[in-house]
Amino acid sequence: MAMQLGMTVDGVEDLLRRMSQLPPSIQKKYLGAAIRKASEGEVKEVRQLTPRGPTGNLKRSVGFMVDKKKRAVTTTGVLGYRRGGGSKSKLGYHAWWIENGVKDRVPKGALLKIPPQASKKYGYFETTGGGDLFFRRVKGFAGSGKFRAWADANLPQIRDRLQNVLGEYVQKGIDELDRRQIRKIGK
Repeated sequence: MAMQLGMTVDGVEDLLRRMSQLPPSIQKKYLGAAIRKASEGEVKEVRQLTPRGPTGNLKRSVGFMVDKKKRAVTTTGVLGYRRGGGSKSKLGYHAWWIENGVKDRVPKGALLKIPPQASKKYGYFETTGGGDLFFRRVKGFAGSGKFRAWADANLPQIRDRLQNVLGEYVQKGIDELDRRQIRKIGK
């Protein structure tokens, strides 16, 4: 689960025209830098609105990544919960459930045996003669919706910040292209 910010051409035609005049290597460099600068500090906010679970994995999985495509001049910033993989930072696979909730579940076929201390918290249970606890049905819960609300409230501000930063970085890219051309002439 991540937030993606797409910029439309509205209000940035001049920036895009100036950026397209640069070589792809410079475009990628400064697009990535602009996205990173416009999004700095957002990871901390998302971590603050993330609930702390028993392991803390979801809070640790919040991160930001800039993805630069190899063949095209497309750069994407992704902010959200990392999931999957074997590293400790990618343990946010359950973020979607926390955000959107889950419905009540009924096991197919057999009953689910659970530890007695978890029975009241996680499901409807019944005991057998031996004192074992079983799930007949697993309780669902409504999602928090905090990340979606945060994204809806903050995406316009991040977009505006990105437009301003991109203006600065387009000029830096033009300056770098000029320096490269001067070095070529000097050789």
